Amino acid sequence: MSSSPTVYRIYAFDAARRIVSADWLKAQDDADAVAKAEAFGLGAKCEVWDGKRLVAKLEGSRMQA
Repeated sequence: MSSSPTVYRIYAFDAARRIVSADWLKAQDDADAVAKAEAFGLGAKCEVWDGKRLVAKLEGSRMQA
């Protein structure tokens, strides 16, 4: 039995760190959410959020440490 997917939010930013897009995505866990965010191919800095919890910061297709 699989659990219901979690709804995550992806925010993409411009060079001045202004939000240029915000999208919803459903994923089974944080790793799945990050993989789906990378697959969006936004080509911009973005963040993946689960509610008020920052899951990851992405730069193009690479996650920042």
